[in-house]
Amino acid sequence: MTALLALAPLCSMAAQDRGAPQLDQLVRGLAVSARVLVIGAHPDDEDTQAIAWLARGKRVETAYLSLTRGDGGQNLIGNELGEALGAIRTEELLAARRIDGGRQYFTRAFDFGFSKNAEETAKHWPHDSLLGDLVTVIRAYRPHVIYSIWSGTRADGHGHHEMAGMLAREAFDAALDTTRFPAPKFGEPWAPLKFYLRGAAMPLPVNDYDPVLGRTYAEIAMDSRSQHRSQGFAGVALRPIVPGGASGGPGGRGGFNFGGSLVRGATRVNESVAPENEKSMFDGIDTTFKRLILSAPARVQDNLEGVSIKADSARAALDFREPWRVAPIVARMLSAVQQVRGQLPRCALRVRMTQAIQRADVTRPPRCNAGENDLDAALETMEKRAGQALLAAAELQVEAIAPREQLAFGDSVPVTIQVINRGRQAITLADLRVTGGPRRGFDAITIQPGAGESIVQSVIGLPDDRPFWLGPHDGMFGERQSPFDGIARVSSTSDVLVPSVAISEEMRRLSDVRLTLELGGVSVVVSAGPLIYRTADPLLGVQDPPLGGVPSITLELDRNLEWLPANKPIDRMMRVTVKSFADGPRTFAIKVIAPDGIKIDSMPPSVTIAGHEQMELFLRMRGMLKPGRYEFGVVGSDPALGNFAEGFSSIIYPHIRPIHRYRTSGLYLNAVDIEVPPRLTVAYVQGVGDDNAVFLRQLGVPTTVIQPGELAGWDLSRFSTVVIGTRAFEANRGLLAYAPRLMEFTKAGGTLIIQYGQNPATTPQIFPFPLTWQSPAERVTVEEAPVTVLDRKSKVLTFPNKISDEDWKGWVQERAVYMPSTIDPRYQTPLEMHDPGEKENKGAVLVTPMGKGMYVYTTLSLFRQLPGAVPGSARLFVNLLSAGVPESARKVP
Repeated sequence: MTALLALAPLCSMAAQDRGAPQLDQLVRGLAVSARVLVIGAHPDDEDTQAIAWLARGKRVETAYLSLTRGDGGQNLIGNELGEALGAIRTEELLAARRIDGGRQYFTRAFDFGFSKNAEETAKHWPHDSLLGDLVTVIRAYRPHVIYSIWSGTRADGHGHHEMAGMLAREAFDAALDTTRFPAPKFGEPWAPLKFYLRGAAMPLPVNDYDPVLGRTYAEIAMDSRSQHRSQGFAGVALRPIVPGGASGGPGGRGGFNFGGSLVRGATRVNESVAPENEKSMFDGIDTTFKRLILSAPARVQDNLEGVSIKADSARAALDFREPWRVAPIVARMLSAVQQVRGQLPRCALRVRMTQAIQRADVTRPPRCNAGENDLDAALETMEKRAGQALLAAAELQVEAIAPREQLAFGDSVPVTIQVINRGRQAITLADLRVTGGPRRGFDAITIQPGAGESIVQSVIGLPDDRPFWLGPHDGMFGERQSPFDGIARVSSTSDVLVPSVAISEEMRRLSDVRLTLELGGVSVVVSAGPLIYRTADPLLGVQDPPLGGVPSITLELDRNLEWLPANKPIDRMMRVTVKSFADGPRTFAIKVIAPDGIKIDSMPPSVTIAGHEQMELFLRMRGMLKPGRYEFGVVGSDPALGNFAEGFSSIIYPHIRPIHRYRTSGLYLNAVDIEVPPRLTVAYVQGVGDDNAVFLRQLGVPTTVIQPGELAGWDLSRFSTVVIGTRAFEANRGLLAYAPRLMEFTKAGGTLIIQYGQNPATTPQIFPFPLTWQSPAERVTVEEAPVTVLDRKSKVLTFPNKISDEDWKGWVQERAVYMPSTIDPRYQTPLEMHDPGEKENKGAVLVTPMGKGMYVYTTLSLFRQLPGAVPGSARLFVNLLSAGVPESARKVP
């Protein structure tokens, strides 16, 4: 028997398609060897129409490389910002790729927020380091075509976009430069053949209809695009049906003709044809199987030709009602692919193995040439697809299920591997290996048609599933190494490590189940994916999160920041959540780390917790602090575990996989010199990514959170001030119906504060007097931009806190966004701010009397500043809240 290896994890579409659609995609793609890499700056820069048409329609291996994970964006579905939002948007991209069939890569760049040009962006992103990441991805993925979403010019409208376009073009050439980017660090050199930009010269037929998938590629792209729900794209999936066919080929439907159009920017082939005359992005590129045969050594050419013949035979023989008939053909193809791979160098691994060989003082093997490198990449894809097609055609179902989601480090858990043969021929399970499971031999089992087997194995030593890239960053996250196969390990036992950016995200997993199957005279080693925990959520239905490791005991505070009024008595309760993931009871000592001036009551010297128990400890914190930022934390100590001071919280949304966000069991106490009028009471309608109501309560402002749909039932006269959060009118369109009631509240003597919206021109009813915005709207993106006080006597700058230059220091990411460009003179404009070199703008804070009350509109990014512990933002926010409170109501210290 020929031993076969098909160890790549099930491709992204397996989670979305089963049965005929899955098998059709796999079999049609068995011999397709072209590769395309799409490059953008942010998760939602992708061209899902091009990706869907290429990956689903043409079965071209297609990947999207996003320079960032979108950490600096806004969040329309929750209050996570920064790194937590980056984790959400990473999962949204993976959900999108599971729909459109693409693969997903990232560089290490951190999204620091909106940037107006590439020069500003370059101050945050080290050029050579970021270009090195792009080169690493290109050399690992080996695309024939690079498609840059952005042009690298000011027309891109964002400094990140401009930089992405510039770097994509530079990387097209740099990927071949081994002097600047040596192969031992960045991988074997690779020369992409063509470079495209988004443009109108060559539209793709994205409205072609796939009768097996039952949708056009544009419709698939809409579903993929709609996964960016944190960015407000959920409604993109609504598909209007229009009479007749849409452009882009017969059978089109849905009327989507707006995407998937390219123009050539550079080429190493087909140079005699003008870009506007090209018909396909592969014009001039040999994508036939014959090129692979000709580039291969003579000793394997016959086998390669047999691969091509068998792939053609499989496509011709495929019958969706009897898929098992194609399984022997696919098995023979897989056998031939493996025989060829066994005789050729693994080019993507060779340079990594060379480093190990050098350490062992062994002669270095020769490098792969361009043809060998192309063949290696093509064979890798063929082997993966053939292995998956074989499982699908043989109708073999494999699931590996654990009884819980988290396994404490050092503990073990039994997992059940269920193998069900739904096909028409017997299959022998010759071996079974599970990450963290036994390494002993396995007694072969023959599974007859219609039968199944359940094998129980004990698993120990899995890594935790925290986002691997998180850590300190100064423009870019730190360099990390990952095992080449994408399987995380507690401690890597593999000598073949690669830069983490070289691993596509869908390959990453915490565990792997590998089966050796014998059928049709062929022995095949395949991956059935990771170990999972199957559970039924009352709202989300059946969920299959992966089994992962976890510390035996975790400690977690509610948040990582606590605001306190400085120089005033403190008396508040702090909650510590203690969780045990261990199988048995644990007793451990516990210690509180607090600054001078703070006394902690109610803390037991030790805690005993049962296995898999959760408990809450409440600490009474009393004392007084001077202005400043102080560290506060809780540390556990156990003879077996040592010191531990870490916990995690789960981020759960229905459209993505759960995210476990680890953080230390500590926080900052941020003491600020602040006054709060005693008559100030606030009703807060939260906006997008807006957690400020919690921080206002911590500062001593009585604050009630009101849901938009509940406004009708509240007596607003109970409050001195009503606050509408950032982009609340866009996130909750029904809120606009309450605009007249909010205005009446103001006229009756209340204070109304409306924080900025992204499209304020579409909601004129929320403004008492006219405002206009240019396109794009003006912003102050330089955090240190000078602030000019135009009216030093303005109440919002003097009561109850006197705002000084110190209050504008330490702001994070930006000062103000979506600022109006023309302002009705009936608004008071106490401040002016603008980025260096740009015109003045007075739209940061607008104040005007309305009847007996006060109306305030602000474009200041307060939703970022309070979580960022900026003292001046808290003092200024309280002043805005107090705009209509009589100055005689100043609180007595």
